[in-house]
Amino acid sequence: MLKVSGKQIVAVFGILLLIVVLIKIISIAEMSPPVISIERDVKNLGGTPFEVTVSDKGTGLAKVRIYLLDTYGESVLVEKEYKKGTKSDVISVRINPEKLGIKSGTSELFIEATDRFMEGLFPGRKAVFNQKVTLDFIPPELQELSPMLYIRHGGAGVVIYKVSEDTVSSGVQIKDLFFEGYPGYFEDPLIYLSFIAYPYNAEKGEKIEIFATDAAGNEARESVYYRLIRTSYVKDDINLSEWFLKKKVLPLFTRVYGYSPLGDDGTPDLRKAFLKINNETRKENDNRLYEIGRQSGGKVLWKGKFSQLRNSKVGATFADHRNYLMDGEVIDNQYHLGYDLSVTKKYPVSASNSGVVVFAEHLGIYGNTVIVDHGMGVMTLYSHLSSMDASVGDSVGKRDIVGRTGTTGLAVGDHLHFGVYVQGVPVRPLEWWDAKWIKDNILYKVNYVKENYGVAESPR
Repeated sequence: MLKVSGKQIVAVFGILLLIVVLIKIISIAEMSPPVISIERDVKNLGGTPFEVTVSDKGTGLAKVRIYLLDTYGESVLVEKEYKKGTKSDVISVRINPEKLGIKSGTSELFIEATDRFMEGLFPGRKAVFNQKVTLDFIPPELQELSPMLYIRHGGAGVVIYKVSEDTVSSGVQIKDLFFEGYPGYFEDPLIYLSFIAYPYNAEKGEKIEIFATDAAGNEARESVYYRLIRTSYVKDDINLSEWFLKKKVLPLFTRVYGYSPLGDDGTPDLRKAFLKINNETRKENDNRLYEIGRQSGGKVLWKGKFSQLRNSKVGATFADHRNYLMDGEVIDNQYHLGYDLSVTKKYPVSASNSGVVVFAEHLGIYGNTVIVDHGMGVMTLYSHLSSMDASVGDSVGKRDIVGRTGTTGLAVGDHLHFGVYVQGVPVRPLEWWDAKWIKDNILYKVNYVKENYGVAESPR
């Protein structure tokens, strides 16, 4: 019979213990190096910072090193060491060419992240990202071509500008709104035209800037000198009747949210229903309109002034400030962002100018709605329709029928809610109905650029 000594038993247990420890270490470390991810494409780098995320689920991060390598040697951008237990880090990397003594040209970007695996015994596992990059620290060129901008509070305008060939995106910024610039209106592909809006709810004196960005993220900006024409808005008090709350608000609430809001006594909570519809639903609908407005086609499809609904009587106007009262108490306030036009019940609604239908469905407070894209960010909206006689993708001419007036959505009486949007921002329809306004604010600027810079319009 084979005898096993105590030393052998201890040795076996030692080996088993070592195996268990190694398994434990391996399971903790997960045998994987750190992970490196970058927020955007870094083939072109300039003065705009980019973010690098490094992480390690196992033993944690030990250090990170980010540098550029070219024929002149290394240029260290980031060098960090981490405390034990650090699992991830987000690093903002900015290249300062003056500090580093580097110039535009080709280089190679390296990102190295090391973890704490077997720390003290081994240097740790390393993840490496490297890519050839083009360094560019020169911003694109930018020049405004159109004359001084006169724009009404809540109104629209046009800015025409020229950029250099390295520009990849451009437009006009007002506050936190970006209005895309469109090429193609002129034969020179470097000349852009941007329809803009000075929001009805923006403060006086907001900065208006043209911007141009290149592939490396370098940005050029130029201020637009303008004069703001102040406008007064109508203020109105609206008493919420029980009929309106029960016959319009509750059915719309049920359609939108799929249930009826109840109070503590089990009956419909009319106040709660109205506030949710007039705030949350309205905001969701307006956000949808903004997103639709950002998807406009790149060619001008309209010509001449826009047409008001024939024989229509104007009710509410643009940016009317409404106070909503319930039992004599103001419970909410909103702005009416269009014109209410009425004729007779189910009156034919025609497109106010030529374009393409981009939306035709029910839209919350607006009810049955058709939206026509007239190109380069300009769209018109036709709401509260009893029927929609146009489909998405249809090309329509001025006076073509797109539906009939109605009372869908939050409309009380039969009418058309008509709106004009510039890149998703509501503007004063009255301007677009005015041939003189179009001549003075759009055509004049186009002709000015043609005459002063020797460019021609693209053939239509």
